[in-house]
Amino acid sequence: MNTITTNSTARRLLGTGLIASTVLGSVALGVATAAPASAATPRAAAATADVTRGFDIVNTTKHTLDLQGIDGAGERDQYQPTGTKILPGQSYRYEKVYYLLKRGETTLTFNYREALGDGSERISAFQVTLVVDAVSGTSIRTDAGNAFAVHNQGLSGQITISEKDFSEITVPASDAQRQAELLNQTCVSGLASCTFTPVRKEEGKAQIRLVAGGANNTEKARAGSVTTKVSAGTTSSVETTASAQLTINGILEAGLTHKYGGEWSNTKEETKVQPYEVGAYKNFNMWSRVLTERVTGDFTVKLGKTTWKLSGVHFDIPRADADVLYDSAERALTEQEKASLPKIVDIKPVG
Repeated sequence: MNTITTNSTARRLLGTGLIASTVLGSVALGVATAAPASAATPRAAAATADVTRGFDIVNTTKHTLDLQGIDGAGERDQYQPTGTKILPGQSYRYEKVYYLLKRGETTLTFNYREALGDGSERISAFQVTLVVDAVSGTSIRTDAGNAFAVHNQGLSGQITISEKDFSEITVPASDAQRQAELLNQTCVSGLASCTFTPVRKEEGKAQIRLVAGGANNTEKARAGSVTTKVSAGTTSSVETTASAQLTINGILEAGLTHKYGGEWSNTKEETKVQPYEVGAYKNFNMWSRVLTERVTGDFTVKLGKTTWKLSGVHFDIPRADADVLYDSAERALTEQEKASLPKIVDIKPVG
């Protein structure tokens, strides 16, 4: 078996010309030959044996970075294409393949927009070059330092881009979409500090859901009961993604506990047997009504040297101290419904 020896550790060569070791340094080389294909090691699997180095470009600026160019990409490198946007608090991952005795360089070009005082904007650019070399090792070069502060950890494959100066940006309640984008992309990244400060409490919007329904297609009024299950959660003026919801709920609870004390729950559930009476030849529907308390406050998001103030964000939280209310209504069946529905009373839970 032909091997590459690195710091007394042997590795088999995987595929023609690929280094199968993530340790770089002095190497002693034998003659490289590819392992023959067999039923156990099909030749088609060769691409999965690539040894790569991962690079991360971390965006902790207040700008969205737009990937405009990729120069020198390896044939089997793994990366997101041009047009990819790296939002504040997000990172861009590039996996570059090691090749035996070859130096590999890939240059990424990013654009970003800056608002100017006259209401216009300026588009600027910077480049990041990713380098893998079997002899000299991994490194990163960039000219982003002309506009940003750069923390370059080339040996670990990570570079963090941040602002040079501190700034504060206010995002009003009228721009709920921008508020949602910031919360979803920064608070779950682990790079930002997010807090919620309640300002006021008031009665919120009740959550109303259909919980049971059906028809009495007989000539007599009928009474019975149906088991309903009500599940209500916290709603908000900002649209939270599923991946961010748990994190943001935790930030909300921390803010509520700090100001008001006690324990807070984001959900309310109830299973209950509900009696009903439905008239002859009538359609019947039952709704649940969960009372809520609206808490309005401000989010503070700190990422790098940028602080965003998200004002007037509100949450409608199911009231733990209030019973679930139920309403019902019926209407006469149409002649078509009378003809098509079975001659029974059929009231069932919904959902």
